[in-house]
Amino acid sequence: MNTIDPAALRRCLGSFVTGVTVVTAIDRQGGLQGMTANSFTSVSLDPPLIVWSLRTSSSSFEAYRGAKRFVVNILAQDQVHVSNLFARPGEGRFDAIAWSGGLGGVPLIEGCAAHLECCLEATYPGGDHVLFLGRVENIVTNDRKPLAFGLGKYMVVQPHDHQVDLSGSVAELGAVHAARGVLDEVFRKTDLTVGLGVWGNMGPTMIWFNESSRPLDLKLRCGMVMPLLGSATGKVFAAFGRQAEMAPRIEAELQQAWRVGHESGLRDEAEHMLAQVRATRVAAVRDSLLNGVFERRVHAVSVPVFDARGAIVLALTMMSHDDGFGQDHPAVDVLKSAGRELSGQLGFAG
Repeated sequence: MNTIDPAALRRCLGSFVTGVTVVTAIDRQGGLQGMTANSFTSVSLDPPLIVWSLRTSSSSFEAYRGAKRFVVNILAQDQVHVSNLFARPGEGRFDAIAWSGGLGGVPLIEGCAAHLECCLEATYPGGDHVLFLGRVENIVTNDRKPLAFGLGKYMVVQPHDHQVDLSGSVAELGAVHAARGVLDEVFRKTDLTVGLGVWGNMGPTMIWFNESSRPLDLKLRCGMVMPLLGSATGKVFAAFGRQAEMAPRIEAELQQAWRVGHESGLRDEAEHMLAQVRATRVAAVRDSLLNGVFERRVHAVSVPVFDARGAIVLALTMMSHDDGFGQDHPAVDVLKSAGRELSGQLGFAG
């Protein structure tokens, strides 16, 4: 039999995204107990049974083993602070949150997505853990989105848009929902800062970012309007957007460039650059420096996302300070693949 490395097993199990709970109880001395747990699952509807597990070496193990009742508090997406609070032992944790007493006085943490109030049905050994089987005696469900955890980080729950309604403005909204998951995957594979751009009322607009573990010297904010010719995001919209709409905006940027002393040949350069973007479906900028946004020069690459009509609806953008980053960087292949995948989800057959 192969020996399973515990660290590798933990990483593998991290691929299974779970909800986040805080299990509360009252110990034999009347003290309040609470700990963060994602080892929780349903067992049976009739009778109503659930189970969670606790490591036998935990400092709270004896307290929970002696408790006759417990509550599974399913945390809402804005309760990361509650999860962190009960992820480590300490005094006065219940003083730091709002709660009320449920059946038997066991704490119900306020603001949760749901509560399951249980009596202890049985315990079962499970290696270095013990499984606590609970009979559900009362449930409380609130209209709140739950908090999730997977791949070593907290997550928010969004619906998966397999079939996007391609009618009117709903198509673009569906595209944004679908893009969030795709962008998360690009970030996970590359650990580079990635952003999501749309065509807004003022032009190319960044609406979402996943920031690298090596943060850039950028003032990233949602709602940033990017130049058409001076940013990778802008270039893909300039190349693939409706030309009747793009042409006057491009002309305005060229006129501004001439006013600050650029040569008139810039028009030919712009036309050549946009032709290359159309041919490769990739736009790039090097040493970009936007006042009030980039504290330091940045390199960026963008790819377009098309809908079933063949119209550009989104731009996926990747950024780095690394001088080795550009269109030929291996991470850009991940970005291009994501653009093609998302376009396919939206019905684009090109």
